[in-house]
Amino acid sequence: METNHKTRNVVIIVLVISVILIAILVLSFFLFFRHQASNVNEVVKSSVVTMNYKTESNEFSLTSLTPVSNDAGKELRTDGSYFDFSVTAEVDKGTKAQYEIALVKDKSSTIPDSDVVVYLERESSGSYGKVEEPTVFTPIKKKTELGSPAQSMILDQVSLSSDRTVNYRLRLWIREGAIITNPNATYTVKVKVYGKAE
Repeated sequence: METNHKTRNVVIIVLVISVILIAILVLSFFLFFRHQASNVNEVVKSSVVTMNYKTESNEFSLTSLTPVSNDAGKELRTDGSYFDFSVTAEVDKGTKAQYEIALVKDKSSTIPDSDVVVYLERESSGSYGKVEEPTVFTPIKKKTELGSPAQSMILDQVSLSSDRTVNYRLRLWIREGAIITNPNATYTVKVKVYGKAE
């Protein structure tokens, strides 16, 4: 009787050890092949382009309906007369990131595009310099390859092959000589960034 009891204990111990060994082998194979799959996924190259701004939204509205010259408009410094933002690109090695900055006009805007002047500056070595001369809002006719929608205005296009942060300052004003008869007229845009990696 005692021999049967010892034999049964040995069989149970052997079974338990066998089950544990099989579980360890199955788990090892699972982890090995899972690790192989994750290595394949890591080969995929991608880049991230993000826009940062200090205000609560990326919306920017004209605060003054007084027409001004381009020289005066470029120097506007009062609160609400300009919009600061930055674009950060994180580019994986061996890839290139492209992005463009677009202004998307709000449908509620009541001032004609031809009366609104747009001026974008880019920071370099601690000071801002023009991206282009001041120009009236000029909408594009169709969606771009990077994703800017039709009727938006492209302000800047950049191609990068390494990580970089670019600081921008945007100003809008009513062009000199424009006649705004409606004191409640408005003009609002959203600043958006569209990009892709290659």
